[in-house]
Amino acid sequence: MTARAEEISAVGETAAWGDMPGPPAAQLTGEPAKALRHREDPLVREGWATLVGVLGEGEALRFACETGLLWLRPDVAASGAVQDVLERIAADGFVPVGAFVVRLDRGGVRTLWWWQLKRATAERLLLLEAVAALGPGLLVLYRHPEGDPAGRLTRLKGGNDPAGRPADSLRSVAGSPNRLLTMVHTSDDPLDVVRELAVFLPWRERAELVASAWACSPAGAPVLEAPLAVMRAAYPGCLPASAQAVGRIPEWRGEAFAALVRDVAAQHVPQRWAGVSSWSRPVPLLNDGPVR
Repeated sequence: MTARAEEISAVGETAAWGDMPGPPAAQLTGEPAKALRHREDPLVREGWATLVGVLGEGEALRFACETGLLWLRPDVAASGAVQDVLERIAADGFVPVGAFVVRLDRGGVRTLWWWQLKRATAERLLLLEAVAALGPGLLVLYRHPEGDPAGRLTRLKGGNDPAGRPADSLRSVAGSPNRLLTMVHTSDDPLDVVRELAVFLPWRERAELVASAWACSPAGAPVLEAPLAVMRAAYPGCLPASAQAVGRIPEWRGEAFAALVRDVAAQHVPQRWAGVSSWSRPVPLLNDGPVR
């Protein structure tokens, strides 16, 4: 970090121990129901407390509204498509201002996607855990010269159905083969940016990233090079998801689940990734309604 960023971060660490202020949820999302739902979310309050502690209340709101959050997931790292995704983002005018190598555990998986996983099958939960357990992902903060970076990133990301998204969307560029291996995650709006900063990072690291991103100049030193190298080093010998062979899937669901548990617990990352990739295609994802 720069000296200015270190100074800002130190102030944020001290302020973080005070009571967590309630976030102005209605100013952070255009969805009234979501604002009401998230107003008392402890992760939203924790993320907002860091922003206020580091930057002050007015600048905290600016930061949330002027920052997009992207997580390059472990599956995109294992598939080798990270560079293609980053180049597509840059081509759309986004400027990275901060990056941090992060891992999610099984609790983090449920915390990040708590709303989306209400009807998830056991297989879907297990596979998402297995994706997270492959290794680190990369959290990247972006600005955009035309504003609304969170919304812009989410629109650029594309949907989770390969058949229904543009060929130049991030997920298509990454080679996402199905609704489970979606490769990239983005925060939909400023309220999600606030919340997911707290999902991905604890107090000290969160304050450091916020301070360095706020102090970052587009003409300054690159912020992606070093953390990218760390992430890439964790995935030697992995193949793209499309290259993974699909083995015989047992017809009985209980037997299939046991095989799934075994395959995603392989010792080495390439073997675990092969198991995750193969099983991501045939398993049911929802407990009711369309299974895919």
